[in-house]
Amino acid sequence: MIDGSCPFCTPDPNRVFFESELVIGLWDAFPVSEGHAVLITRRHVASWFDSTAAERRVLIDAVDAATSAILARHHPDGFNVGVNVGAAAGQTVFHLHVHVIPRYAGDTDDPRGGVRHVIPRRANYLARGAGSKKNLVTGGDDPLLPHIVDLLARAERADIVVSFALESGVDRLFEHLRDLLDRGGKLRILTGDYLGITDPKALVRLLDLEGDVVLRVFETGTPAGNTGLPVAQSFHPKAYIFHSAGGGTAFIGSSNLSAAALTTAVEWNYRVLSSSNGSGFEESAAAFEALFRHPNSKPLDADWIERYRLRRPTTRRPILEAADVEQEAAKPPVTPNAVQEAALAALEATRSAGNKAGLVVLATGLGKTWLSAFDTSRPEFHRVLFVAHREEILNQALDTFRRVRPEARLGHYTGGTKDPNAEVLFASIQTLSRQQHLERFARDAFDYIVVDEFHHAAAASYRRLISYFVPKFLLGLTATPERTDGGDLLTLCQQNLVYRYDLVDGVRRGLLAPFHYFGVPDEVDYTNIPWRSTHFDEEVLTTAVATKRRAENALEQFRKHLARRALGFCVSQRHADFMAEFFAQRGVRAVAVHAGPTSAPRAASLEQLEAGDLDIVFAVDMFNEGVDLPTLDTVMMLRPTESKILWLQQFGRGLRVAPGKERLTVIDYIGNHRVFLLKPQTLFGLPSGDQAIYNLLERMQNGSLELPPGCEVTYELEAVEILRALLRRVGGSDALGRYYDDFKALHGLRPTAVEVYQDGYNPRAVRDHGGSWARFVAGKQDLDESQRLALANHSAFIEA
Repeated sequence: MIDGSCPFCTPDPNRVFFESELVIGLWDAFPVSEGHAVLITRRHVASWFDSTAAERRVLIDAVDAATSAILARHHPDGFNVGVNVGAAAGQTVFHLHVHVIPRYAGDTDDPRGGVRHVIPRRANYLARGAGSKKNLVTGGDDPLLPHIVDLLARAERADIVVSFALESGVDRLFEHLRDLLDRGGKLRILTGDYLGITDPKALVRLLDLEGDVVLRVFETGTPAGNTGLPVAQSFHPKAYIFHSAGGGTAFIGSSNLSAAALTTAVEWNYRVLSSSNGSGFEESAAAFEALFRHPNSKPLDADWIERYRLRRPTTRRPILEAADVEQEAAKPPVTPNAVQEAALAALEATRSAGNKAGLVVLATGLGKTWLSAFDTSRPEFHRVLFVAHREEILNQALDTFRRVRPEARLGHYTGGTKDPNAEVLFASIQTLSRQQHLERFARDAFDYIVVDEFHHAAAASYRRLISYFVPKFLLGLTATPERTDGGDLLTLCQQNLVYRYDLVDGVRRGLLAPFHYFGVPDEVDYTNIPWRSTHFDEEVLTTAVATKRRAENALEQFRKHLARRALGFCVSQRHADFMAEFFAQRGVRAVAVHAGPTSAPRAASLEQLEAGDLDIVFAVDMFNEGVDLPTLDTVMMLRPTESKILWLQQFGRGLRVAPGKERLTVIDYIGNHRVFLLKPQTLFGLPSGDQAIYNLLERMQNGSLELPPGCEVTYELEAVEILRALLRRVGGSDALGRYYDDFKALHGLRPTAVEVYQDGYNPRAVRDHGGSWARFVAGKQDLDESQRLALANHSAFIEA
């Protein structure tokens, strides 16, 4: 029976993290600690002893689901598990409750109270050292950095004040600060100009952050205006303060924003918890607020940094020694690799020949963004526009350009941040392509325009931008030059393919890692999954792939191929969470990373994967583009991919070379739907059409397939049989008709006669349909009214 007045019969959906037919899991509305979860029977049950055996089993199993959900968000030292029996105070209805309460070191003055059944926590992969049971962090073997990373991963807002900031310190925290802002968090940072120790490059890097961020600098030796306050002679505060729904944590001590202070140096920082020392935490927060609003605290912007550079002492070594600050070595200069050198020479040659645009094709892993950063740095290009369709790509591109232009003004032009006066502007196509935004710029505002992932450029938004601006040069970059949206990419680059270096070339030359590819049969019956326009129905597909049997097979493949640092591409957030929990419960260090509330922190997860502290990250709609993972040794394709481009991008995530890395292992599932024919077609660069795939399978069977050195391709026998069963080896207009239907199902639009020819089919095979491509399309009932009328008039004219 469902009682509409009962909050547990009709729970707030935002609080639900687990559901079954018998039990529901909610985030507690009145949490004892951060991440407090409660498991509740769906029907009114007075006590544990009144519940059915099935309900009790599900409740016990759901405790594991609750701890996994908590560990995806928080990093407790243990758990209390307790049962509530009977109605809560003031209620007349009954729901059996099981509480799963995360416990943190120091969260109570007397830890002996409360429920005594404690489950030891799972290993804290994302914050080594953050589970320390003491409040004093002394540096050295117990550095501050993991504590800060852990708190940033679950904070809603963070306030940082340091007497000085160095580039190395900003680099250590940058991605974690970016994660906080990307998920809607708030950030305030206050540093000082005392003795000129703060590095201008560190301040410039902080300006690269986008989102709800406020940056200020405390000016020392500067009169405090007409306030009558004395001149500040020194500035020495160091505090890191974090606020979250479950309370606050502050570290007050001696660590400035430098790599040494956060990692190796002996630095004392005392932890203050709002749960156990509320007055101390409030005092810390109030002191930060007062300092942040002090008259000597000035907004940080590009103009302030330039003035600071001019007045900063030119001889700093004696100052640094007096302040006991180690002078940091400059970052080594970045130089182009051999392929980039060749591409740069080709770009210079094409401009010398008078060309104003060109396309460069570089396989994933060969550094096409670096190429654009090097080429745009020529003195004749004063203002640069870099355009992409994803924030992830823009952020990584900005990081790359920052290495090449350490002091330049780099800015965003996205939905949240707009800096139209930046020297290099990183713009999302979704924002800048709108007419009201385009018209904010003169048509010749940019000397050089880079359009990354140029295979998207056939879309109307890209065409609108490309036709509006008149730069000295436009560069299209892509690793996958196949068309999207039925467009011809080269027409957008004046039919000028400047340079091309593909995956096979990169492997042969040792610039990309060799790969071992394994095609594995997929047990899912895809014929029962609805096809929605150009893709499978996500909800139905998730239900089909998020099964124990399929996960067991994936785990078997993972262990069989000795994966150490793996990335698994999943269908949906629910699928990724399911896979991470399944692997973790079987001893594999696994997390899920996606855009949902149950995601593990993105930056921390990648760092832990890189360091070998995680075994696998299951991802959804992340890491396809714009992320470097050089030590990655295994990619698991756990989802069908309807796009050749997307599949090759996911494949390419692990192709970068790294010390000690012998090869990339790719585990790819092959199912019973024609969309899976795209995989061998893409891997081997085959033309469209079943005959080419049939010939490939024949060559594989007789051992005549040629691959780059160190590469292997193995399809399990059952996977080969699945592919063979999908092939349609028919001729003439029948083959063309089937190609036409497949093309339209995948891309959502019909192919043109030119595309038919380019994909290996002969449009003249339509003789049975009157010898006309238009008649063939008409026969497919695919012409609109005006097209049918034009065809009828043309036919009448011919007959007359």
